[in-house]
Amino acid sequence: MEPPLSPQWKFSWVRRVVTLVLLLMILAIATTVRLAQLGSLRYWFDEAFTIRMSEFPVPEMIVRCAADTHPPLFFFVLKGWIASWGHSEFSARLLSTVWSLLGVGVAFGFTYEALRAGRDRSSHPAIVLLAATTAGLCVALSPLQISWAQQVRMYAAVTGLSLAGTWLLWRAIQNPASWKRWTAYGLVEVAGLYTHVTMLFVFAAHLLALGAILIRGRNNWADTKPLARPALLTIAMVGMIALPWIVVERIQHSRVQEDFWSKPLTLDLLGTAFVKCVTLSQRPVTSPIIGLGIAQGLFLVLLVVAAGRRPFDLLVSLSAGVPIALLIGASIANTNLVNERYFIAGHALLCVAIPVWIARLPSWSLRIPLAATVVASQAYFTWDYHLWRSQMAGRPGIPELLATWQEHREADEPLVFCNPMFSTVARMYQDPADLRIFGQEDDYPFFVGTAITSDEEYLSSAEIDSGRWQKIWVCDHGNRERYLNPVEMSDAWRLVTEKGVSDYSGAYYLRSYERSEQRKISDH
Repeated sequence: MEPPLSPQWKFSWVRRVVTLVLLLMILAIATTVRLAQLGSLRYWFDEAFTIRMSEFPVPEMIVRCAADTHPPLFFFVLKGWIASWGHSEFSARLLSTVWSLLGVGVAFGFTYEALRAGRDRSSHPAIVLLAATTAGLCVALSPLQISWAQQVRMYAAVTGLSLAGTWLLWRAIQNPASWKRWTAYGLVEVAGLYTHVTMLFVFAAHLLALGAILIRGRNNWADTKPLARPALLTIAMVGMIALPWIVVERIQHSRVQEDFWSKPLTLDLLGTAFVKCVTLSQRPVTSPIIGLGIAQGLFLVLLVVAAGRRPFDLLVSLSAGVPIALLIGASIANTNLVNERYFIAGHALLCVAIPVWIARLPSWSLRIPLAATVVASQAYFTWDYHLWRSQMAGRPGIPELLATWQEHREADEPLVFCNPMFSTVARMYQDPADLRIFGQEDDYPFFVGTAITSDEEYLSSAEIDSGRWQKIWVCDHGNRERYLNPVEMSDAWRLVTEKGVSDYSGAYYLRSYERSEQRKISDH
């Protein structure tokens, strides 16, 4: 039997202290698991690309962003952050950690405020605290969220902005006469749209939720009109401000269709993405069918939450499900983009929707075991993530390769990389003067880093043969995959030495070539 509601306790100082203590504990846990080993891994290509993009002057950065697939706002913010804190692995990644902690706090606050405002059993103070704590811990202990909180990429910002935007929209719906709330929501939406393209799906979910709420009130226009007018004006404002980059994104999208890294969409690939949303994304998935089961279970949870038909129910369920559904639909219609990191906005809202569903269960004998199971499973996979990270931290990767090259090279001998990805990483640890990329920029697709390279960084086979060097160093990748093939040297060169090193992103080979004796004689 449920204890009676006690409105007086809801607003007492005891409730406020308990709520604050729980929030601080959750933030402390989230901070601990995000700062642990934050700087232990070397940069990989995506991080190095992001940092280098942020180093260009702002006008050039915008032009170069247009040649890639990402909006410019995160690079702007990162530029200021690095200017203040530097670009070591720890300090640069700390920006993503801050964004992720924002998401943790918003998940707790959003769930707490929305459920407390209700008029049913789930608004009981103890149930509200259980749901808010579960939501905060779901984001705090999610391996997907932690992983991107420890990388110099924009996905942690997507989490923070999608959660914050959804909360602000709910608050605006609660008080439609408050232009401050609508303005705050609009600004966050614009920031999201200029941060990552998947925020378009979040914005679409918000539009659908607003439409559903307005349709529900169609029989009483007098009550609906105060919401419709500011909502439409805010949507128009967001659309006008975001339109310039939306036009650019259409051009970027056409480039993606031509040649992109993704594999064809299959049920196994879809199942794998869902498994990696809740487990450790860095480990291989042996049973993708489990992911399809997870997807079906989450779909049912969202249906149950949406069945409540209150503005909060509709907003949370649609904001969690629609971004994922639209991404899958776009992948079926065009090039596959299904990847767990592109699900991160929907995943963040699922971390709110699941505790809301738990709060609506009829008894504590169901709520507490389910909440404990959800949190404990995330805690286990967080432990597994840090175990993986500690295992990978000992692998030296490109920095050791560069140290070997520096130790054995002559003064002017360049190091030639098999593609822009590895050159971009190397530039994080080495003066770029003697680092080159094999071939020409047109030899590579845009997604391996050509948006941040210049013509003078490339070195063709003919230029190598006609150069003054008697020795050339080459960095190749260990796998013969697309755009990872070893550098093809002409007969004018012979292989002298080879050394392999590895890190968590793959194996690299440092090879040295000398001119053949016949070529040396002909040079004289």
